[in-house]
Amino acid sequence: MRSRPLRFLVQGWLVARVYAGYKWVQLLDRLGRDTTAAFDRQHERSAHAIYEMAVRLEGLPIKVCQFLGSRADVLPRAYVDVLSRLQDRVPPRSMDEIEPHVARELGCADLGDVFSEFEATPIASASLAQVHRARLRDGREVAVKVQYPEIEHVVRSDLENFKFFVKVLSKLERNFDFTVVIREVEKYVPLELDFENEARNATRMKDCLAKRDDVVVPAIIGEHGTKRVLVMEFMPGARVTDLEGLHAAGIEPDDMAKRLIDVFSEMLLVHGFFHADPHPGNMLVRPDGTLVLLDFGLAKEFAPGFREGIIALIMAVMSGDEVMVGKAFRALGFRTREDRDDTLALLGEAFLGWALKNQKSYAEADMLEKFNETLPAALKENPLVEVPGDILLVERVSSLLSGIGKQLGSHVDIGAALLPYMTGNPNVGSSRTTDEPQ
Repeated sequence: MRSRPLRFLVQGWLVARVYAGYKWVQLLDRLGRDTTAAFDRQHERSAHAIYEMAVRLEGLPIKVCQFLGSRADVLPRAYVDVLSRLQDRVPPRSMDEIEPHVARELGCADLGDVFSEFEATPIASASLAQVHRARLRDGREVAVKVQYPEIEHVVRSDLENFKFFVKVLSKLERNFDFTVVIREVEKYVPLELDFENEARNATRMKDCLAKRDDVVVPAIIGEHGTKRVLVMEFMPGARVTDLEGLHAAGIEPDDMAKRLIDVFSEMLLVHGFFHADPHPGNMLVRPDGTLVLLDFGLAKEFAPGFREGIIALIMAVMSGDEVMVGKAFRALGFRTREDRDDTLALLGEAFLGWALKNQKSYAEADMLEKFNETLPAALKENPLVEVPGDILLVERVSSLLSGIGKQLGSHVDIGAALLPYMTGNPNVGSSRTTDEPQ
């Protein structure tokens, strides 16, 4: 379904159904009913309805579901169980559609001109593309990422629809205005549709992490790449949240959670260049225990000085000094209507302070309940008027890693994990724990 009006109707009907369902249960709750079971049923119904809509429409709805399916730390279990299936198991396009598309992109009459083998069944299929295992004529085994035909038009239509729905919901629910988020999605999704950009990002990240022996980025086969087809070194593995796969590789899930935090701390705080879409479908674990990072369509380099600003903010939050926190937020580009430290200090508490005080690496229900009560009220009284775009991607990475940490049963003390990067002594390149395979 590629017609924008039809997609708008399907998406609008879903938004209305889900919203009305929750408002009804909330009404029963205000009337004094026991709504525990009713909320569970609503979560289950909504998750399945969103899943079915995403599979039917493809495009941006699947990308949103990938993010939601990773948020085990904040969303009810039903959403995670159902929507996580869309991280790399979207119903694929047929080979009849894919083969001529790839041949056109590569400028060949037949796939046999480039590949000696090309498996018809994809090994992964997601929101914008699917991946096929293949072998080049020189014998190299590769993964071929193929962008879906016409997906760019579909994504742009979905963005316009989503902007409308967010605007309507922000008027109905004053505490939930995601306009800033939609603006960032509008800026970054086109980058994910440019596989030449992804190839550059992957090559750069491979260089950044070259000193590590516990993480790898597949090499890009540049001579066969285009804006819509990406050919890379084939690296099989289990998803990072596959507990059986981790144990088979001799890795405790908690050790993998520690490694993820360390790897992304290095990206953010050492290189100032980071993978901004670390959902479980983009991270694999090889049988030897090596972490494989995939899909660099959404990667970000900090503006000059921003990396240092993030470090200053973390140190300020660690100190618990409200004035320092306010100063660090302002240095990054945050502005509130009234120039007060208390609002920014509360934002710092939600951003990292709670996790530091409680020695956690992911959000928990009591923390979410607390900030759902206090933060919207504080921001309503003294709203943010300027938010730096880069911080939204940092928050996205933090949110995704938080959800993965919850799935892995992480016991990582985030303060202890970050401290070496605050003092300038990270143990970069030697992060395997002693009980992991070498």
